[in-house]
Amino acid sequence: MHLLANLIDQYLYFLVHLKGMLTHRFAGMHYGQWAEDVIIDSLTAGKRAGVYVDVGAYHPFHYSNTYLLYRRGWHGINIDPNPSAIMLFNWHRKRDINLNLGVSDITGEKKYYLFNHQAYNSFSSAHRDSTLKNRHVRQIGERMIPCLPLRDIVAQHLPDAQIDVLNIDVEGMGMAVLKTVDWDRMRPSVICIEDDDFDASEEGYGSEMYAYLAERSYRLHARAGASCIYCSAATLGYEEP
Repeated sequence: MHLLANLIDQYLYFLVHLKGMLTHRFAGMHYGQWAEDVIIDSLTAGKRAGVYVDVGAYHPFHYSNTYLLYRRGWHGINIDPNPSAIMLFNWHRKRDINLNLGVSDITGEKKYYLFNHQAYNSFSSAHRDSTLKNRHVRQIGERMIPCLPLRDIVAQHLPDAQIDVLNIDVEGMGMAVLKTVDWDRMRPSVICIEDDDFDASEEGYGSEMYAYLAERSYRLHARAGASCIYCSAATLGYEEP
């Protein structure tokens, strides 16, 4: 059953890759699902050589919020639990460090849920239960994936680098990832994070992530689709408290 799930997952990921090749590879406009990468690029002032960390990177260019930066000469770390994804990253993103890992507050293995639509793959059992309410989505398997805190990953692979952009798209686990950042060591200018709880009609936007980042002197700059884009106070010209 485990082997069959892996084969199905690899086949479905190949179809995603083919779609990406046909729709985005040579488009040259934007690669992010909601053009988040264009907003990020504007906030980094077209910087030609920066560093990013992409957690839940998914695909080297299809729905990628960092591929536009890569094309401008940037490099960084791409992290994804799907080995098929990392194989493609190693092929298309050779300047990057591409890691087949999950991010967790505890070092060890965690259960990773696989679906027929890979964009829904997640470590979160609550996200799995919610996803299965969609009649077009079904679970095809699960596997145990090694996990590390983000602070350990960055310390090991980019110990002396200034991280300019942090992108997080991890299907319901964004807050857990943020809590593994070493904020004394890593102060990205821009953070792009998927936040399904965000509600503009509620006080504090109904978002735990918004409150958490505001406490660390990040300001909400834009909302694009399900993604919230934050800037450090210094990036926007404000003094940090």
